[in-house]
Amino acid sequence: MANNDLTKRIYLDYNATSPLRDLARTAIMDAHAFPLNASSVHAYGRMGRKIIEDTRAHLSRAINCPAAQITFNSGATEGNNTVINHFAQTYPKETILIGATEHPSIHDLPCANIKTIPTDHNGVVNLDALENMLGAEPRTSLVSVMMANNETGTLQPLKDITTLAHSKGALIHCDATQGLGRIHIDMQALGIDLMTVSSHKIGGPQGVGALAVGLCGVSPILLHGGGQEKKQRAGTENVAGIAGFGAAITQACDADILTHEQQRLEGLRTHLEKAITDTCPEAVIHAQTAARIPNSTLISIPGAKAESMLMAFDLDGIAISNGSACSSGTVKASHVLNAMGTEKNLAKGTLRISTGWQTTQGDIDAFIQSFTKILQRIQK
Repeated sequence: MANNDLTKRIYLDYNATSPLRDLARTAIMDAHAFPLNASSVHAYGRMGRKIIEDTRAHLSRAINCPAAQITFNSGATEGNNTVINHFAQTYPKETILIGATEHPSIHDLPCANIKTIPTDHNGVVNLDALENMLGAEPRTSLVSVMMANNETGTLQPLKDITTLAHSKGALIHCDATQGLGRIHIDMQALGIDLMTVSSHKIGGPQGVGALAVGLCGVSPILLHGGGQEKKQRAGTENVAGIAGFGAAITQACDADILTHEQQRLEGLRTHLEKAITDTCPEAVIHAQTAARIPNSTLISIPGAKAESMLMAFDLDGIAISNGSACSSGTVKASHVLNAMGTEKNLAKGTLRISTGWQTTQGDIDAFIQSFTKILQRIQK
């Protein structure tokens, strides 16, 4: 029977969004207590400016990027659009290469000069294909590859990708939305030129993110108007949202906390995936042999339909998904699985389980119990 008390339901859809952390909620409410426009010169404005600069410093340390090179925006979709549209419009006769499994905010952009890099069966970029594409005419201005996939959790070999791109004079953009707060990130060591991140995946508020730019000298701008964010992003800053983002960063990206959380979530995933294959030996765990962020499991059940399973889990009080949450609530074929060569009928029975900072062993056990019951119903 459906549990309509949301506080008693089990949430296993962290790759869609994360529950708001208490520290972030407090920071947001504290900021909302005052009229904070960071462009104002009075005391309220100075308070707002300090909140923004403190968060900028927190993110700078978390990703190893100069604080002055970080611009706050509304989230990763805006950041991704800002970067791709800048290169498409500035270098219209040059190519933009993107991974075949990118987020829709990159994958679905209507830019004529975008070409797609193929992947292997785990969703990992084919480096030989990338090298060949970089060597072709017209020259490549930008390579855009995500850090971790939002469906499978697959991690890309970013250092190898950046080395190849830079050897051919191309810059690198990385959508690190699913990486921030889940793995340690060093933007400079990886050679990333432009990186997008989002607050709500790490327990901060929705509607806040950032574009970090290395020392490549490029300054993509999407919104024009006022002088906010050093004229890099017009519009009054969302001070309260940025305050919540900063609070979430201090918890999710603290080096010691992050290491411990990685180990904890890896343990939960190992337990989950073993139980799935023990219960349903024919289940396919996608990208299981690839390097992944520790919180993500994407499974396909032969002969099952994702719509029916999602409704059954929801009736049991468990929130999961079938893949990307950026499809207007629809259940449709995954371009990620298609790029990985997954058979279409198998892909129809796909579920994504993604864990996070509030997930417990009890939550995983409850999922397994529900999964076993639903599977028995399907197999009758």
